[in-house]
Amino acid sequence: MRDQSTNHFRMRRFTFNAIGDPAWLATLVLLAGAATVCIVLLYRYERRLVRRRLGLTLLALRLVAVGVVFVALLEPVLTWTVDRTQTGRVLIAVDVSDSMATVDKQADKSERLRWIRALKMIGNDAVDAQLDRWQEAFDNDREPEWVGPDETKDPIERAEREAARRQQLDELMDAVGQISRKEIARRLIDSGPSALWDRIDDLAIGELQVFAGEAAVADAESLPELVAHPARSLQTDVSDLLLGVTPAGGAAETPLAGVVLFTDGRENAALDGEQLLARLRGQSVPVYPVLVGSQRRPRDLAVGELEYPEMVYQDDTAVLHAQLRTPGFDGQKLTVTLEPADHPEQSQSQTITATDRSVEVEFELDATLLGRQPYMLRIDPQPGETRDDNNEKPFTVNVVDDETRVLVLDGAARWEFRFLDNALARDERVQVDPVLFRQPYLGVLPETFFPRTLALPEEAAQTRESPFAEYDAIIIGDIAPSQLPGKTWDLLDRFVQEGGGTLVLTAGKDHFPRAYNSPIVERLLPVDRLHVIEASGPQQAGPPSTRGFHLTLTPDGARQDFLQFDADGQANARIWGSLPGHPWGLVGQAKPAATVFASLRDETGQGGLDFERNNALIAHQHAGAGQVLWIGVDSTWRWRLRVGDRYHHRFWGQITRWAAKFKASAGNEHVRFGPDRSEIEVGEDAILRARWNQRFLNEFPDLKARAEFFDVDAPEGAGPVATVALEPTDTRPLIHEGKATSLDAGEYRVELTVSNADLGDEPVTAELIVAERGTSELAELAADRNLLEQIAEVTGGRFFYPDEIDEIPELFASVTQHESSREEIPLWDHWLVLALSFGLLTTEWVLRKLNGLP
Repeated sequence: MRDQSTNHFRMRRFTFNAIGDPAWLATLVLLAGAATVCIVLLYRYERRLVRRRLGLTLLALRLVAVGVVFVALLEPVLTWTVDRTQTGRVLIAVDVSDSMATVDKQADKSERLRWIRALKMIGNDAVDAQLDRWQEAFDNDREPEWVGPDETKDPIERAEREAARRQQLDELMDAVGQISRKEIARRLIDSGPSALWDRIDDLAIGELQVFAGEAAVADAESLPELVAHPARSLQTDVSDLLLGVTPAGGAAETPLAGVVLFTDGRENAALDGEQLLARLRGQSVPVYPVLVGSQRRPRDLAVGELEYPEMVYQDDTAVLHAQLRTPGFDGQKLTVTLEPADHPEQSQSQTITATDRSVEVEFELDATLLGRQPYMLRIDPQPGETRDDNNEKPFTVNVVDDETRVLVLDGAARWEFRFLDNALARDERVQVDPVLFRQPYLGVLPETFFPRTLALPEEAAQTRESPFAEYDAIIIGDIAPSQLPGKTWDLLDRFVQEGGGTLVLTAGKDHFPRAYNSPIVERLLPVDRLHVIEASGPQQAGPPSTRGFHLTLTPDGARQDFLQFDADGQANARIWGSLPGHPWGLVGQAKPAATVFASLRDETGQGGLDFERNNALIAHQHAGAGQVLWIGVDSTWRWRLRVGDRYHHRFWGQITRWAAKFKASAGNEHVRFGPDRSEIEVGEDAILRARWNQRFLNEFPDLKARAEFFDVDAPEGAGPVATVALEPTDTRPLIHEGKATSLDAGEYRVELTVSNADLGDEPVTAELIVAERGTSELAELAADRNLLEQIAEVTGGRFFYPDEIDEIPELFASVTQHESSREEIPLWDHWLVLALSFGLLTTEWVLRKLNGLP
């Protein structure tokens, strides 16, 4: 490996700047000579008053001082030349996700010939031209000319050569057709006398890493093992291409010259294609993707995306929507089975007719039994499948017997309030209490249609009398400050901070939140620097579905259950992108402790993290034991256009259930404790949070907290399977947080334990379920050339087929840069010169005074 940078110093010498000015030099000589004459005359005078030794000492001090000043006025400078060599870094990243373990039996001859040539199984200078012609023929679906017209005129010999070449190539194609995608990538990188890794490492600072759902640093020695047997921590059931182009070793002083990305292009992480390209466009590092894998859809059955409610109320109707991939089985009858893991006798089966793409099926889920209900959806394996480890997928539904209570407060009956109240009122599992402060009243009826006042206690400290204590969520609309006075906000603050409630703050054109001058409102809002955004120009034209500005989910938002309109992440992103726009909104900058779930869509396509945080429209932050959600538009009702309740009702219904689930976390009067998500998948980290009461932390400032994980299926008395320390966060001192990694599938009881504090007699526990991971990683196995070409285009790189990688090192031939620079240190104004001058003159003055001289 080349050194990152080297510095060579040469040609050190002194120069005097003043020598180049004859007039100034002459003046200095005259002044120095005059000073020397005066010093000598003074010495002759003082010689009569002091001893000879003292006189000579004073003479020497004065002459040296004059000499120092004279040399300093000549402006001496120490100069030297530095030769610098700076070498850039080149990252080679290998995709080791599950799809890369595929053996492409369906690959055509064009693809197989590329792999054969890339792996140096065939080819040399003598036959490369002939192989180029064969490749061109296969690329255009033609039979190649096996024997050239100039090779032989004898038809028998010609036929023999053709048969031999056909047989040789067929044998090689059969052999390469047994090699997995990731093994091909590995051989391209580190095998052979002209391995890509060796050539890159000779030119630049080479770095290796493997990636899937996580990334890890590799080297030439560890790469074969990491490719063949990826660590569980890499989460191989996910393909996150953004991780592939981000150095796993972190930032370095040496610039990154480029990324060589070996992958099949099957991106299925939180980002959709457009968001991924927007993020890559802002990185300013060229990416050179190498397509590994066949673009042909294999003959394979796979369980794709599942759409189902993670939580359902008892006796509600719950439906599973599943997408089954069936390429290569067009017209065949196939059996699909839904099996409850705890009650296999209740299995359901359907017979479907396969297509060359996919088939959708529906099953009604049993919601009569309370608790966690695990299921397995399975499609029977068929002969000739590419792989049979993607024919089933587990999932879990939690059946609960509960009701969500929601309070909706608004100043007037605007459209947003009307549709929101109507949607929640029709939800049988939601009890909604609306309060409308300003509404018409003719006196015909005893009261207005909606309540218009809140029964508030006399003192905000009387939390038990608060009208908010029993609610899971409170939704604040466009209310004037006079209608929600400071006492009300004190209670709302307690509802969030101490009660663990969810406060949803929505933007209003007339009042909220811009008309408020309240420190509580300012503290609760996840955003600041709010400004109005209105549809203008072209945004005002067009049909209602495209009119106005639009929201786009961030990667954090795409992971939130309550923002899901489809089980497939990319389909969900497309739905959000197709929702009708908004004519008005309030955009804000996310606070440091806040998380942006949705931002203004950047129509330029640039996007990026800074843009998302500066243009937040849906943002979230924790506040004490509770949480606050900001929604910066007042027209979610527009999402009903031509689809009715499908998205609007689902959006608000999922928010209320999300709030109920949040408030139900374990705790007591001192703390609210629980996992960030009560159900995670294998490979995901479990984030544990304890939200403390401020008075409790003040009483026990030395408190230490930890979370202990107990397997509920373990024998009684068994110890914890994992223990995680909970540490205070930098931005939220009331919250202690910890992370558990690599938990096995199963159910866990998580207990909060403390030292240096008294948490009470009753243990504080929460439930955590780690389910088998459901992923679309193996649902689609065809390599995605189109996405990789777009990645190369937006980053300024270049797309490569495997047989073209010999051209890659040429791209980095100039990453090592050489430059020379002249550096200098001026000595005439250095502090040492000043100190020397003052030291000489001070010594001369002290000697004179000690010996009685004037």
